[in-house]
Order: sequence, then C-alpha cells, then structure tokens
Amino acid sequence: MPAVFSECARVSTASRVTLRDFNTNQPSTREKMRLLLYTFVNTALAFPGMLPDIHARQSLPTNLPLSSQEGNSGPIPSLTFNAADQFVDVRPGTIHQFIAPGSNDKRGLCPGLNAAANHGFLPRSGIATIAQTVTGLGQAYSLGNEFAAALAVIAIALTGDPIAGTWSIGGSYSPSLLGGLLSNPSGIDWSHNTYESDASPTRVDAYLNNGDATPLNIARFDKLYNLATNYTLDNLRDHNKYVHDLSINNNPYYFSAPFAGLVPPIAHHFVINLMSNHSADNIQGTLTRETLKSFFSISGPDGAHLWTAGHERIPQNWYKRPTANPYGAVPAFADVAILATKYPEIVQFGGNTGTPNSFVGVDPGDITGGVLNSVTLLQGNNLGCFFFQAAQQAIPSVLQGVVSNLAPVTALVNQYISPVTQLLNCPALNTFNQSAFNQFPGAGYHPTQ
Repeated sequence: MPAVFSECARVSTASRVTLRDFNTNQPSTREKMRLLLYTFVNTALAFPGMLPDIHARQSLPTNLPLSSQEGNSGPIPSLTFNAADQFVDVRPGTIHQFIAPGSNDKRGLCPGLNAAANHGFLPRSGIATIAQTVTGLGQAYSLGNEFAAALAVIAIALTGDPIAGTWSIGGSYSPSLLGGLLSNPSGIDWSHNTYESDASPTRVDAYLNNGDATPLNIARFDKLYNLATNYTLDNLRDHNKYVHDLSINNNPYYFSAPFAGLVPPIAHHFVINLMSNHSADNIQGTLTRETLKSFFSISGPDGAHLWTAGHERIPQNWYKRPTANPYGAVPAFADVAILATKYPEIVQFGGNTGTPNSFVGVDPGDITGGVLNSVTLLQGNNLGCFFFQAAQQAIPSVLQGVVSNLAPVTALVNQYISPVTQLLNCPALNTFNQSAFNQFPGAGYHPTQ
C-alpha cells in the first residue's frame, strides 16, 4: 500500500502539519542498472500522473479527540458529502466491475489491496508500479497520494523489483529481464519483519502457521466481527489490543520491528478510515457487518463464516471518504498516536525472547542515538518520522545479496521518502543502531515461499 516530490521540500517549516499538542488533554505516554533506474525516476518526474501533487495541507485539530470520540473519517473530520465525488462505481458491466483473480494473478494478505485489484483500480495481475498504486488507491479509497507513493516505494525496495519499479500485493513473481536482481521478488506476503509483521487484524502470525501469514483466520475475523454491528475506530483499537496480546502470549518469535511493527496498527486504522461507507446522513462514514464481510471476502451466516481467498470486493452502492479529506501520513500517524494513549504497550519495539509472554522492549533512544525516546516518540510528528526513517535505514541490510547494486535503490527510496520526512519536519536521524534486536529470535525469522 503503500513518496512524494520536490514540491514538498519547498514547504516552509511554518506550514508543515504537526501533531504537536497531541497529548494536551490525554495521558502522556509513546532504495548496467543505475542508468535504467535513473531513467525510471526521471520518467516519473516527466509525467504528472507518476508524481501527483500532494493534496492541500491537512490541518489537525489543536487537541485531537479521545479515541472513543473519533468518527470514522479519523482525526480530521470529513466536512461534506458529494455523491459524484465519492461514489465508487463497481456495478456489473462497468470498467471496475468485480472479476475474480486468475490463477496467475497475485492476491495477498491485505484485503483493501486485493479488492482494489479485483475491481481494476490496481492492475488485476496484482503487480503494480508507483503511479498505478497512487492513482488506483486514490480512486478507490481516497488514500493520500504521498502516503500511497511512500508505501509503494518501500514495498518495491524491500519486496519488489526496483529495476522495473514494480511490487506484488501477494507472493513472488519473475523480475524484469533487464537484470540486477539476484533472486525473484518476494512480494509483500513473504516479507516477514521487513514489511509484513505479527499481530495482523485477521491473519495468524507467520511463525505460528509454518511461516505463512497469508490465510485469513476465521476465529480471528469473528473476534473482530462480533465486536459491533457498526464499527468504530475504538472497536478496531480494542481488536488491535486483543491480537497484540494474543501474539505475545502465544508466539515465542513475536517481534515488533521499527518499521514493520507499526504496519499492524496502521492496518487496523485502514479498516475504518478506508472501508467505511459515507452518505449525506453519515458524512463521517459507517462500517457495517455486511460491508466488512465484503471487503474481507467472507460469506455465510453468523457462526458459520467462510473465507474465499482473494475474492475481496468493494460493495455496490458504496461511497468512499471525500477526495478533499484523503487519508494520508499525517492523519494515519495521528491515529496511531491516539491508539498509543489508550494502549501504549502496542506502540513498542522489541519482542519475545524465545518463549511465549517474554516480551522485552527496546527504547527508541537506544536505536536513534537519543534523538527519539519512548516519551518523545509521540511528540510532534515523531512517530511518522520514525516509521519512514526506519524503513530508509533498514533497506541496505535487507537488500544485501538481493540486488547487485544498492545505490540506485536507495536513491529511489530517498527520492520519495525524504520529501515526506520534510513535510513532517522530522529531526535528523544519523544513528540507527539495530544491535539491540539481536536478542530476539523473531528478528532473524524470514520465511520464504
């Protein structure tokens, strides 16, 4: 899922969005191939569709709402409903009608990505470029351009083909014939602890399922399903707490990495912010059980649910969040910060030490050389900064032995990530010490397909 462009670098410090004052009324708590890639990047810059402008700056309320008081549009409320703008036309016979994936099409563990591919917002093959990701997820869900592009470029660098500029929403695929890769791209399904992580909303931890985190677990889905009939962000945060504790109590290899460990909390918030149906009567949006089942490819009556792999659908007569209020990096990390005030233990890095329920945390200060610590992590935009900077820092070690030349890959990542960290007014992070993670067996657990 998924960045931006030189225009971001020109935003003045005064106009940057900040999460400062977040805790005012709440408890205080927490990358032959250099030329080819150069051509790819500069082709991107030549076409506006490759690097769409960031939406007008979003403004967060001075004091963000308590978790229980937040609507389904997240920390920046939707102000209007416009049917022409928000209607997602997936009716039979239209260009975005549902078509079940073919045997060679990639589908994976993210229901929103699967649904977007099944309706042709992403390529139906399940293999996408940055431009296709940004355009498609914007059309389908109003996911922020800068957020979609950043997530896509990280997926390309960590799990995809940086020579061709593609990534897979599911499993591995054949790389470009241009050369430069030393193995097939894994896809995000087989990216444990680099992109995919433990404590998924509906998937079992990889270690507990023979290395495969892709199948939906009906019991885990039902736990979410039975929380409500109309779901809120507070419901999903409660579910996040449940699966987090489930992982720690049962998975001896549970591990929460600085980048990948924040993916599950973000994924929980995606469910509400991107799957809710909006209307004139409910501008903020509502997520019902039937809509949830459609997005997660669940059929059958209560108590006898069935999952059909890869058949996730956007419901008919469904209206996305307003394009004027996209779900971008700023509101996404504000949501995670709100989560951390309710359940601070979720937004921690570290893992179990080889037995269940043996979690040891690592202070961000030990990773960042004191630039950030467990207290300052939730101040300003530091949580979003840490997420993107951790991805940048992790790429060289992850790609060692995977690509023949790291320089163009890291250049591509920096091209897209640095403007986001500038947008967030991030502090310089010159130290990123991962040695503290050597004590966790899960940190070295990377199952392959």
